[in-house]
Amino acid sequence: MNNHNKYESKGFSASSLNNKSFSMTNDKITCGNEKKEMEGEGILNGSSKVDEEDKNIYNSKNNNNNMNYFNNKKIETKKTLGHKDIFVYVLVAGGDGTVNWVLKEAEYYNINDNNFAIGVIPFGTGNDFAKAFGWKKIDRMLNHSFLFDVLKKIVDQTFKSKVEKHDYWNIHVVLKEQGYFNKINSRTKKKETLLNDDKENLHEMKLCMSNYFSIGIDSRIGRGFERHRQKSAVCNKFIYAVEGFKKVSFKKNTPINLIIDKMINMDNNNDNNDNDNNIDGNDNNNDGNDNNNVIFTTNHNESYPLLKKAMSIICINIPSYSSGNDIWNYTHKIGLILPKNITNDQKEQYQILKKTKQEVGDGILEFVIYQSGVDLGLEFTLKGRAYRVHQGFGPWKLLFKEQKYNVYFQVDGEYYLMSLPDYISIEHYKKINVLKNIL
Repeated sequence: MNNHNKYESKGFSASSLNNKSFSMTNDKITCGNEKKEMEGEGILNGSSKVDEEDKNIYNSKNNNNNMNYFNNKKIETKKTLGHKDIFVYVLVAGGDGTVNWVLKEAEYYNINDNNFAIGVIPFGTGNDFAKAFGWKKIDRMLNHSFLFDVLKKIVDQTFKSKVEKHDYWNIHVVLKEQGYFNKINSRTKKKETLLNDDKENLHEMKLCMSNYFSIGIDSRIGRGFERHRQKSAVCNKFIYAVEGFKKVSFKKNTPINLIIDKMINMDNNNDNNDNDNNIDGNDNNNDGNDNNNVIFTTNHNESYPLLKKAMSIICINIPSYSSGNDIWNYTHKIGLILPKNITNDQKEQYQILKKTKQEVGDGILEFVIYQSGVDLGLEFTLKGRAYRVHQGFGPWKLLFKEQKYNVYFQVDGEYYLMSLPDYISIEHYKKINVLKNIL
């Protein structure tokens, strides 16, 4: 193909490559500079800013408020690409973890992300990434009489697809000294504590997020599902439903309000807050607890927006969650109790938050909560069960209470349990090119 000839003639020049590496150890994905991240050294050094060339920001008419609980920056325009800008198409068949695998390999071999675009043919259980970009599962794929027509269709879809930007995010999870992580081993189906190279408990994980990140009962359900996962997608959906019923009906689940202390915006349009110390909580002089930075609190005695009772908090990067649910655009409710001392202008910002849309590749993340496990299940039939909490560019930090509860979380369908969490930071990493099927 012409694109293949382009690839051979121009190649991937080492001088134009990103100097980051991407590796996988101890059943986790780490993102950072060089392979020292495999040894747990250092902290994320990726930019905390969304690519400047991809955004043209304007502030709403309320941007002169002293208190800005809702980050109302919006992207007016964004850079678009055509097929002439792409050297190589990468088509992979798989589930939601496939994109992470492709990017891991690309970064490991120092391949510039700008030179290729990814298309995912859905072969997993949820297939949320594929659904978000219009790639539908193809029936009778393994029927030989049908195979050639399928291949022709895929090629046709590829060359008629749109090339869109997609945001990739860093998730940095840090525990207190006696904390630990564990997950379900995909081979043995048993719990496995994650260790570092010295065979000691890991106290931090650096993950990359393409689709979504969540804390709460949905992650606990997913963890139970991992223990019984099968090769059949139909069987897996049944297993997921059974696990959901078990966890909601027969297990005691801890509300998010007893786990998370508050969520803060570590940027707040202030260049002085861009350093890694702010993001990772090492700057004791700036804890982010001022009126401009606090997105929500769970403490009733603080004069910030108070998070309503929640069993899950979900950070979503695409309009597809848990096998196709568009949980942001279907809800227009706010999951916060506003303090009495806010102004009318600030109240208006939350009215705006009720109406904003979610767009892929805009450098923005959306946060929602579910008040019960039942609401999570009803989302499949009765849309709009979630509550909106926040929409913005970040970076953010979730601070945890001093508590004894085990905490369940997941990143792109990889489910974990952690004890004694300290904080989680969320920061924009980079943009990648994705093929959006329009046929």
